[in-house]
Amino acid sequence: MDQIDNIKTGILNHDFSNAIFIWEAIVFPICVALIYGIIYSLNKTNAIYAKRRKELLRGSKEADVFSTPESRNKNIQEWVLIAAKSRLPDENERKFAIIAADALIERILDLAGYHGENLGDRLKKIESSDLDSLNDLWEAHKVRNRIAHEAGYKLSPEDSARVIACFEKALKELSYI
Repeated sequence: MDQIDNIKTGILNHDFSNAIFIWEAIVFPICVALIYGIIYSLNKTNAIYAKRRKELLRGSKEADVFSTPESRNKNIQEWVLIAAKSRLPDENERKFAIIAADALIERILDLAGYHGENLGDRLKKIESSDLDSLNDLWEAHKVRNRIAHEAGYKLSPEDSARVIACFEKALKELSYI
């Protein structure tokens, strides 16, 4: 028991300042290197994610989520139905077509990694250099918002054709159709 007390006393009375200095000298550079590694990894991950998102928007064959023949045919059929409704004489059908086209673009941008509460939020996250038809999409989305929020909004066949053309331009650029 005396030996244990002697060891305790030796430990408690020992000057560890040298050992702590050595410990700090070893641990500090390791911590700095690990923190640098974490920051470097995060930056590289973000760069890869941004490149992937651009590839999706540009329609890269490696990243094209719509490239299988089955999905391509389904996409074209879906768009043909929307475009056909946009040419009907019934104004409500034309409005429905524009809302459907807006929802389709919103879904595609979500798949491409542009997340947000609505299409407007997603469009704000896109750089104009990433999508040439970005301004057209904004114009088409503004018309969709007027349809959805203004009860008396009148949609002429000409306006419907112009808006659908804007959506179609973006869908082609995104390699959806």
